[in-house]
Amino acid sequence: MIPAWKSAAGRPRWRKVVADLWESRSRTLLVVASIAVGVFAIGMIVGAYGVLSQDINLSFAAVHPANIEISTDPFHEDLVRIVERVPGVTDAEGRTSLGARARRADEPVWQSLNLVATDLSHLGINQLSAIEGTTVPGGGEMVVSQNFMTDTGFAVGDEVLLELPDGSKHSLRVAGLVTDQGTVKEGPQSGANAYITPQTLKRLGQGDAFDHLYVRVQQGGDLAEIQDVAARVEDRLEHNQLTVYRTDTRVSDEHPMETTILAVLGVLGALGILVMLLSSALIINTLNALLSQQMRQIGIMKLVGARSPQILGMYLILICAYALIALGIALPTGALAGYAFAEFIASMMGAELQGFRIVPVAIMLQVLIAFLVPLAAGFFPVRRGAETNVRRAIANDRTVEGSDGVGWMNRVSRWVHWISRPILLSIRNTFRQRGRLALTLFTLTVAGAVFIGVFNVRASMANFMGQLMQHFMGDVTVAFGRAYPIARIEQVLLPLPGVESLEGWGGAGAEIVDSDDVVITNLSVIAPPAQTQLLDPDIVAGRWLQPGEREAIVVSDTIYEPFPDLVPGESLRVKVPGHSVVDWTVVGVFRFVAMSGDAIAYADFDYIADLFDLPAQAGSYRITTTDHSLAGQRAISRVIDSTLSDRGFEVRSVEAGKTVQEEASKGIDILVIFLLIMALLTAFVGSIGLTGTMGMNVLERTREIGVLRAIGAVDWEIMKSVVIEGVMIALITWVLAVGVSVPVSYALLGIIGEAMMGSSIELALTAEGAVIWLVVVVLLAVVASVLPARNAARLTIREVLAYE
Repeated sequence: MIPAWKSAAGRPRWRKVVADLWESRSRTLLVVASIAVGVFAIGMIVGAYGVLSQDINLSFAAVHPANIEISTDPFHEDLVRIVERVPGVTDAEGRTSLGARARRADEPVWQSLNLVATDLSHLGINQLSAIEGTTVPGGGEMVVSQNFMTDTGFAVGDEVLLELPDGSKHSLRVAGLVTDQGTVKEGPQSGANAYITPQTLKRLGQGDAFDHLYVRVQQGGDLAEIQDVAARVEDRLEHNQLTVYRTDTRVSDEHPMETTILAVLGVLGALGILVMLLSSALIINTLNALLSQQMRQIGIMKLVGARSPQILGMYLILICAYALIALGIALPTGALAGYAFAEFIASMMGAELQGFRIVPVAIMLQVLIAFLVPLAAGFFPVRRGAETNVRRAIANDRTVEGSDGVGWMNRVSRWVHWISRPILLSIRNTFRQRGRLALTLFTLTVAGAVFIGVFNVRASMANFMGQLMQHFMGDVTVAFGRAYPIARIEQVLLPLPGVESLEGWGGAGAEIVDSDDVVITNLSVIAPPAQTQLLDPDIVAGRWLQPGEREAIVVSDTIYEPFPDLVPGESLRVKVPGHSVVDWTVVGVFRFVAMSGDAIAYADFDYIADLFDLPAQAGSYRITTTDHSLAGQRAISRVIDSTLSDRGFEVRSVEAGKTVQEEASKGIDILVIFLLIMALLTAFVGSIGLTGTMGMNVLERTREIGVLRAIGAVDWEIMKSVVIEGVMIALITWVLAVGVSVPVSYALLGIIGEAMMGSSIELALTAEGAVIWLVVVVLLAVVASVLPARNAARLTIREVLAYE
């Protein structure tokens, strides 16, 4: 007796499904590829999201991050023991932090380095993980933190020259490279950390007192409890005659970069959904062409007794077969790519994943998408074909869309008689199947719009970063270990070739407190000179500072997070370390970036200088150079550094503005790479659609090609007509894509700006993406047309005239 499954498999309609899959392998490959790309993209993004949303927080918690970090006056170990007895505290450690400059002996440029001295053999808070070498340096050694934002370029075994704020120079050996999750902040990083032992710190001529206190709290996941404990610790420090300069609090189980990273994945996920929707257009095109080609077969099946539901079921099974094959490709590759993607992002943050695993939600979504999207896209074309009556099916009555193409071509030819008839024929054929052309145009236009949009987003964010950096940098920025009279610095630096002007800037760390003097948020106060030429803030409310205005600030719009109803004219209670709480009037608000850490505020230079008893003195200077290029800035930086060091100034850093901007743009560059990958996936789907369209068009023109061959058309003319048709489609989509890219750019920039930076970004249009996409889409068109063109050129006259 024959098994039921063998009997079913042997039925003619199922044999026909297998034959359609196998005999039309190129068509099967195109449909499977289009489904697989969308399913792969969704699986990769959702898989990476699922892994990162769990693992980065677990990895962060595993290093025992500090819940409270306090910068204060120097203190000793006995105070740490006192803090450990504060109710709610589980652990406390003291560390010494010292700003320095470092370089290898063979390098001319110094870079900023934060020296951190602590007992690394018994590190209980903000634990380090080794990338290479050791986490516990010996005497005369250091271990250096490394991530994608702060890569010093130092390697294990390097001898590094250090310059301390007092001008003394020392040599330390790099014993290890480490990840340092505990000190990761959402805002820009100010140099890498280099960890040394207290014994090494003494060898550098420094004392053994701590200036930073790190505390862990019993209820480390409760921010309100952490803040209460922080207030008790501050009281204890002040009771011991110490001034608290800055306090940071955070929970133990939330990585500082979690929100930003998951927002980026959300943007990529939206593009993945777009890729999936584009693939559905190809499925509709392919099934329409398949049913049109097999209309006579459908008529014969109906003639011998097949019912419309049976034919509908047969073609739906064919769609499911396409989906099943695509799923077999996309499931494993999507899972592997998703984990690799998650691992790449985690490595940039110094986080460690918990190991490869399947994300059930990603698998479920991939299965649903692989079957539901193709079935939804193909149902109506299939039902329309299955319900065709026998007479029309047997007669293969296919009314060609745009059948007036010949008349249209003849009318056009009167005006463009200089164009050859074969080229006019190619132009006519481009518009023959208008429905198919519309779907192809839609797919390639969206792909091109996303591709061009990514370049517009990159240009916009680059401009935004340039505007952002004006708040922190000049062409060259010099930071000293202490304040110097502005007139003295001008006397030394203005005569140097390449120096155009300079400005001395002041600043201070501060806290905004409530009526009970509990800290609400930290505030970075910047004090530019009244007539500065280096600042052009985007004022969104109120006005800019007036010269000599005291106890008044212009604050960044990130202040709206703790104070959503703040309006210019209202006051904030501000505490500057070493001074009592004072009400400062907010006279204006300017646009800024939420991910840049603390809110920043501008105050009058003379007022801040008077607070610290430093009239006409500044510790930071911003220099404008005649050559604004990166090479020019670096060259004058070296001259300035050498001049100041030779004169005995305590130089902390000399930085070229464009170098700092490049470092700050690394995160944006990585985001752009991710966006380009998704854009290339959409371009891949578009190229599949164009390849399928050209193959279908050539197949339907088989008799026409035979007639052309019969009247003397050579192979080159046949191939040229097909390639011209493909290029015509490509050029039309390019024009459309350039126009559509503007709203797409606005949408992408809006999502990224709000998700990552909490701020709107002004769109900057660039021709770079449009030019590159023109080259790409024309090449895609040529490649997509070559194979169908070669197949058409190889057909003999007898084969094409006998074609049904």
